Amino acid sequence: MSLSDYKKQHELEVIEQKLAPIVKKKDKSWIEVYKLLDIVEEEQLYSVSYKSYTAWLTDFAARTNVTVSLLWKKKKAGKFYDSYVDDRKYQNKPYVPIEQTNMDPEVIVMIEKITAGNLSEAHKMIDRSMNGDITRRNLKTLWESEKKERAQKGVPVQRTNGYDKDTFTELSYAGYSAKSATNIDILSSLCNEKWMFSLYKHNEIRKYRLLTEFSIIKGRIETDYVIVENYTTQSQKANLFNLHSVKIICEQEDFLKKPKFRAYPEYMDYYWFAAPVVYMREAKDYIKNMEYIGLILYDDEKNFSFIEKPAKNSSDFGVKRDSTMDSVVYYLL
Repeated sequence: MSLSDYKKQHELEVIEQKLAPIVKKKDKSWIEVYKLLDIVEEEQLYSVSYKSYTAWLTDFAARTNVTVSLLWKKKKAGKFYDSYVDDRKYQNKPYVPIEQTNMDPEVIVMIEKITAGNLSEAHKMIDRSMNGDITRRNLKTLWESEKKERAQKGVPVQRTNGYDKDTFTELSYAGYSAKSATNIDILSSLCNEKWMFSLYKHNEIRKYRLLTEFSIIKGRIETDYVIVENYTTQSQKANLFNLHSVKIICEQEDFLKKPKFRAYPEYMDYYWFAAPVVYMREAKDYIKNMEYIGLILYDDEKNFSFIEKPAKNSSDFGVKRDSTMDSVVYYLL
């Protein structure tokens, strides 16, 4: 064994000794795990005894009784967060160094998956996560919606392997533009109830939930997104929860099509259209003959949604809301 190989072998053994006690921990030690794993790969410390980095990682996982996926997850989270930091530095924007972040690696990996690694999109979602405006549950909801949208566009849901990285990245970025908001932008802003602040009615225990992939079982109809909340209800005076149906439109050409407002009113209390603020004029024209339909606008620069036109409740709205509530219970069980 050459002196160089001996040195590599020794450094690998030292790193393994440091890794072994912390690989299973669920605290901030994941950052140290990532950095140590990254050293092994970048300096090819595995090359003396293993054919590849993956071979070493698999063997090390077996020897420490952890799953390989756990190690990859921590490494992937660290790598993506470092890319985010580098991008923030390049743009001369504030950032939280990886050593100081309190983000869970699973959350970071989910954001990378949802945004297809698009750092422009990831910035907004990481900021929301750090501010507590988006939860792990919200991210799971966003991922389900994003998978459906990618499938409809013929875009790969996620990479199959490292060899299709460039193809996947190109296809996944196709729907993103630096000058316009995306469906996932608006949807992620609606995961938090802040957009309806002006409608709050009480200060009791509040509940708010955004649901995707939602269909009304008894009504046999589908709607884009449903929000169930009690922020806008008056306790003891009306329903415990209000039901909102939201349709998101992000493409300018979609505003030229005939507005669709199917049988939803019977099953919901309120109905909304949501669109990027840059299409405010088109959105207003789109619903100008719909007295009861509300309009939510998303400001991409400020990264938040707000009510441009409040939705109204008509006498025939919600007459079959019990079917919707049954579906909500079914969805959540």
